[in-house]
Amino acid sequence: MMKLYGFDTINTFKVLMLLLEVDAKFEFIPINIRAGEQHDPAFRAINPAGKVPVLFDGQRHQVESNSILLNLVRTSGWGTTDDPDLTALLFYQASTQGPHFGQVEHWTRFAKTQNPEALERHRNIANGVIEHLNTHLSDRQFMCGDACSIADIALFPWLHIHDHLGLSLQKAEHLTRWLDQIRARPATSQARMFFGKHSIF
Repeated sequence: MMKLYGFDTINTFKVLMLLLEVDAKFEFIPINIRAGEQHDPAFRAINPAGKVPVLFDGQRHQVESNSILLNLVRTSGWGTTDDPDLTALLFYQASTQGPHFGQVEHWTRFAKTQNPEALERHRNIANGVIEHLNTHLSDRQFMCGDACSIADIALFPWLHIHDHLGLSLQKAEHLTRWLDQIRARPATSQARMFFGKHSIF
């Protein structure tokens, strides 16, 4: 049986969504990053980078959420696509959406000292991501065409919690329609309930 080491985080949520989409059997092993458990020697032996999620597939420990998504698709066959946008969208999520949405969350929710200049910079980039993805979805149902893929899974969690970040989708009708489609999927509903009522998901 596979083992998913993680916490109530965006990147763990991505992997959880795909595991539920493919109806995989797995054990969830919580690593409380708020309490610093990612720095425990036992976990560092699994992932020296000290990051969640980690997926043990029965043979090896896989790390980095988008890499895990790619490997799961290769073994399960779920959501396979020849769309050349897939790899680019995964890199875009990891290099642009994730870091800047994460910084918006940091400066609005967690920072002990406010930095309006930093918040404005990251919020402007986050709004640019929203505009870009809204345009991308103007002529397609999902991120890579007519079928849901790991590009949708990778990009969904941060956009799903846009209200939590103080970001607006008021002018992003295509992105709003897409979000409703992903939220309506049974696996997404299961994932949203996985961490309990206090989760941001």
